Amino acid sequence: MKHTMSDDELRRAIREIQDRAHDARKRGDDVAAEELERTVKGYQEQMMQRL
Repeated sequence: MKHTMSDDELRRAIREIQDRAHDARKRGDDVAAEELERTVKGYQEQMMQRL
């Protein structure tokens, strides 16, 4: 069974993952940062579909 995140859960996840991507970039881990940013983009698309 797949859990559908609430709007609030999505917002919190986006903020958290954006912070992690920023930290990865600061450490020079571009591969991890890009993967995290793709995840953020997917979550943002989910949010847009709900509007």
